[in-house]
Amino acid sequence: MKNVVLLITIIGCLALVIVGKLHWDDKIAQTGETVWAQVDSKSNVDTRNSELNENPVSDKDLKKLVSNFPEQVQEKIMSSNDPISVAIVGSESIGTKKNGLKQSVEKGLEESFWKGAFTVKAFTFEEATTKTIVQDELYDDVIDEIPDIVVLEAFTLNDNGKVIIDEGHQNLSTVMSELNESLPGVSIMLMPSNPIADPGYYNIQINALRNYAEANDLIYLDHWSVWPAVDTTEIEDYLVDSRPNDKGFDVWGEFIVDYFSGH
Repeated sequence: MKNVVLLITIIGCLALVIVGKLHWDDKIAQTGETVWAQVDSKSNVDTRNSELNENPVSDKDLKKLVSNFPEQVQEKIMSSNDPISVAIVGSESIGTKKNGLKQSVEKGLEESFWKGAFTVKAFTFEEATTKTIVQDELYDDVIDEIPDIVVLEAFTLNDNGKVIIDEGHQNLSTVMSELNESLPGVSIMLMPSNPIADPGYYNIQINALRNYAEANDLIYLDHWSVWPAVDTTEIEDYLVDSRPNDKGFDVWGEFIVDYFSGH
């Protein structure tokens, strides 16, 4: 009798060991599948990101595209998959986050280069003048972004009647000096505010801004050349309350993208 009980006990223990072993093996297998799925998922994400930033342009064609950029920007886009960071800085003339110059430039750069080649961010300081930009150090927001390129609208339209020409230019010099000091290697491109119908004294400001840019050897994006003439009624089709509408942003943005594309 004792032998029978002992045999049953041994068989029971063996059964427990076998069941436990099978359960543990199954658990290990499930865990292994889960870990692999996570790694595979991450791998897929990395692949998608790689495809997003993949350069579909030959080196020869890319060299032509970036010919208008300063040397350090050319080197980055030619040798790195990291996107070029662009900050468009200006008054309400450049629009809003939802609708403005940013969207036009972003779309154009994606079409001219490839998706992921650039990131574009707008810094809109509504109703600001060059004087308030300096006094309130509003450029600090731009510095925090650490952009490769700053496309700076000169706030000329907002300065009109509030800041004299020479003072406005001095303010612009201060802003650009602060940007250059805090962001070594940053490329700054200056551009006028949008044209308006019958500009009068504003036109004198714009001509003075062009001369200021030339005298200081600045990159000057003279986009007025592609807008309808300011002494025609056609210009009104591109403006709402003397600021750009969708058509205005399109023609302005296309000019910037053309410059960025080596035209």
